[in-house]
Amino acid sequence: MAAERLADDLLIEILSRIPLRSVCHLKCVSKDWLSLIDHPDHRRKLPQTLAGFFYTRSDNAELPMETEVRLTSVLGKNCPPIDTLFAFLPSHRRIDLLDCCNGLLLSRWYDVSALGDEFCYIVCSPAMKEWVSLPDRSHENKVGIERLGFDLTVSSHFYVFVLLEDVNFNDYLAEVEVYSSETRRWIYKEIDYPAGSTILLFLPFFGQSTALFLNGCLHFYSNGKRSPFFIGVVDTVGETSMNFHIPAHLNKGFIQHSQDCLHYAKFERGEGDVVRRVLYVLDDYDRKEWKLKHSVETSDIFGGTNVTDSDLFAIHPVDFRWVAIHPDYKLIFFTVETDSTLM
Repeated sequence: MAAERLADDLLIEILSRIPLRSVCHLKCVSKDWLSLIDHPDHRRKLPQTLAGFFYTRSDNAELPMETEVRLTSVLGKNCPPIDTLFAFLPSHRRIDLLDCCNGLLLSRWYDVSALGDEFCYIVCSPAMKEWVSLPDRSHENKVGIERLGFDLTVSSHFYVFVLLEDVNFNDYLAEVEVYSSETRRWIYKEIDYPAGSTILLFLPFFGQSTALFLNGCLHFYSNGKRSPFFIGVVDTVGETSMNFHIPAHLNKGFIQHSQDCLHYAKFERGEGDVVRRVLYVLDDYDRKEWKLKHSVETSDIFGGTNVTDSDLFAIHPVDFRWVAIHPDYKLIFFTVETDSTLM
């Protein structure tokens, strides 16, 4: 009765501050609440779950960069319509998707009249059909790995990180540029480490998405010059906040944010030739202590086939690729075999 006396705007403000699963349960309160929560005008404020995956494909082996953008839905008919042709963007001859974070896309936009490979960065919301172009980077002559950071529950501003390559370290990365939509400018930082610490080299793993935005910082899969792999952290002003080891020193894993915690997935060899998929969770972020959350044999993943360590090496990473860990539910998405079937 008390809730019925609340104005819709006030009710949406309250619902925007509670977890997604609770919002989904509250759809069952009444038809009015269901209509209010599902209304398109409220998607900006209310927490949203995973709708699907953007991906690109090319039917032209000679021009692999001329790709077609597609969307695979995990919500079925409930997935909001998305314009994968990006007709709402200014005229362009090509769009290269770089990263996606909480509904925003980072891409390279090539003007129809641009010469050669001239481009500018664009951050857009395909659902809302809104976009903004970024100014040129201060160190645009340096090649880098671009990642997007955006968390509407914390701020309405987004950040673009470019981890720059350092030729002195054999194409590893040791510098960063960060763009803030709040200041509308780029900042450049050389990563500064405490005396005696191991120098970080940032390393993309087989082209997979090995970075995520969490707690206002970019977390990325990393490697020390003379140390094991670990996870590095850079904040939105380009400072190195911290770094911590991966669980059980399991190299070449997959990091994702799910159910408010950092997760790490990896295949490991067990007794004999048995290979298991293990999932660790960092449920205490401040103490940096990983706990084993789940473990399953590969025979339960690959249709009863018991994948051995040698078999796993053969299918990984060419025919196996982590895609995502669901942000709200106990689901892991991946592709396997040459036809890239999503599982």
